[in-house]
Amino acid sequence: MRSVSRLVVVLFAFLVLGSVVWAQSSTTSLRGTVTDGTGAAVSTARVTLSSPQRSIERVTTTNPEGGYEFLQLPPGTYELAVEVTGFKRYEQKNIQLLVSTPAAVNVALQVGAVAETMEVTAEAALVNTTDASLGIAFSERQLKELPLEGRSVPELLSLQSGVTYTGNRTDVNRDVDTRSGAVNGARSD
Repeated sequence: MRSVSRLVVVLFAFLVLGSVVWAQSSTTSLRGTVTDGTGAAVSTARVTLSSPQRSIERVTTTNPEGGYEFLQLPPGTYELAVEVTGFKRYEQKNIQLLVSTPAAVNVALQVGAVAETMEVTAEAALVNTTDASLGIAFSERQLKELPLEGRSVPELLSLQSGVTYTGNRTDVNRDVDTRSGAVNGARSD
């Protein structure tokens, strides 16, 4: 009887502790609010997020509080467009979304015809106000200047969160498994 109660306690502990463990993600998200010139929420505005390089386009409408949200986006450069009758079309280009770094873009629409477009060319850097995660994009020049011994790609990959270099393991047969890393605790095979 005691072993059954211990088993129940252990299973309960695994369930509770397992629910607080968050997996690493290679996606990002974008959210924000759409308001008018007075700061009032604009509901039912059509919000389009696109990435011409990746041929991605997602469309949503704002909720009654003027909020919109795009989840599970691959990192990259995006363009945001907001349209609603009675207001000028809003466009913002070159929005950099980084891995695991949620971003927010709040839009203030100006009164006018839909045929008129307000294009934002300079915007302050996106600030992650959702959580404390960091994401940094590296340029090709920065990668070439990294001090990597022998230009080893597995060592470079270990800069990504959740990736570990395991090239010094003696229990791995190099004839069978030539990969030298683990991602989020998973074996390389």
